[in-house]
Amino acid sequence: MDQFKRVPLGIIAISVVMFFVALATDIFWIAKTATDAFPSTMPIEERVSDAFAAPDIILSIFLYVGAIGLFRLKKFGFIMSYLAMGMWLFDSTLVLGITRLDRINIVGPSLLFVVFTLIYLWIKRKIFE
Repeated sequence: MDQFKRVPLGIIAISVVMFFVALATDIFWIAKTATDAFPSTMPIEERVSDAFAAPDIILSIFLYVGAIGLFRLKKFGFIMSYLAMGMWLFDSTLVLGITRLDRINIVGPSLLFVVFTLIYLWIKRKIFE
């Protein structure tokens, strides 16, 4: 019976958000690459925008692995989630810097989620040992 730990609701919520953000990121880049269906979302050159593809795909992999690890209360999930949140924080602040607060309605909630997740996971770090 010791193998089953109760997963806190906050960890479940964080895992679900991480999973769907990774899924949305993958769908966006696959559709943009395959069909060029999405117009540029930032006021930058197309080459610069396309340079975000590889880091975003790596971020989505970290988000998937982190979400699964968090849900299973594994230490690798905690570590991968921290790596993913660091990448997401850098990505969000980079977009915020490029757009000069024009996209704060998109980037703001992302920044709040990242900060909340980092603090929450740090508080709950004992359950991952």
